[in-house]
Amino acid sequence: MNNKWRYFIVMLLGVVMNEGLSNLAENYPVWLDVTGTAMVALVLEPAAGLIVGLINNFYIALFEYGQTTLIYYCVSAAVAVIAGNVVRNREGKITVKGVLFAIVLVIIVSTILSSALTIWQSGGISNAAFEQVKFNSFVAKGMHPYMACILTTLIVKIYDTIATAVIVGIVYIILPKKLKYDLQ
Repeated sequence: MNNKWRYFIVMLLGVVMNEGLSNLAENYPVWLDVTGTAMVALVLEPAAGLIVGLINNFYIALFEYGQTTLIYYCVSAAVAVIAGNVVRNREGKITVKGVLFAIVLVIIVSTILSSALTIWQSGGISNAAFEQVKFNSFVAKGMHPYMACILTTLIVKIYDTIATAVIVGIVYIILPKKLKYDLQ
């Protein structure tokens, strides 16, 4: 298969995964909006994942949460860089150690970035209903709004990152070899 077609197909699948899974997850305490980004970065390279993440964040900014949410692209970018560079060892093999380290790193980095952006943009109050419920319960118990934002984001990122890792793993396993590897 021509490498350009391989990139096109895998990147298109990544965009569809991001949008489709994000829409399916609307009623659950997860985003799943970087699943395709992580898969593309893992299968192809981080730069391809960066492009898929940018497409996803433009879509979200234009059609779902408003233009001010485009700044959350940095979370997608971080996921693409981590998934594309941490999961494989020096020989290019996917390792359990790499996957586990990537999961922990994504949880930490995306929590820091998302929390900081939410605090900066809206004083810590998310525009996602499932996050607002948890945030409000923490604030009602006397927690400072910034701490409530960070803790809420951490909880969501733990569930989201684990679900994303499982989905990416399944897609990677079922993806045809001609799409996973440059066989030319």
